[in-house]
Amino acid sequence: MWRGTCFKAFMTKKTFDQAAAACRADGGTLAMPRDAETNAFLISLYKSVGEDWNFWFGLHDRRREGRFEWVDGSALGPYSSWGPGQPENRRGGEDCVLYSTYMEVEWHDYPCHERFYFICQTAQGT
Repeated sequence: MWRGTCFKAFMTKKTFDQAAAACRADGGTLAMPRDAETNAFLISLYKSVGEDWNFWFGLHDRRREGRFEWVDGSALGPYSSWGPGQPENRRGGEDCVLYSTYMEVEWHDYPCHERFYFICQTAQGT
């Protein structure tokens, strides 16, 4: 629980869309770390369940390349925690975002069809 929101790490590998559907089935959405404090909380959750695993969270640029938005349709906003050189869409089609441990735990864009663990959020009481 963080600021009235419950966060849960799922240790089942899914595509971005499958992960989003699993979060909806659980009454929530993929996690949306909109500020540094929430991002730090999610990184601590991430580190508590694994060392070198990647986790999807709810950010993508599927509608327009380079314009990232949250799964609720709102714009990325002023806060981000991209890794060095990210987002880079290096292989093309890197439209979804995950926590990566490439150097530090940071945001990286990645192809949405790849399977990774994921973090969901639900409002308190749901």
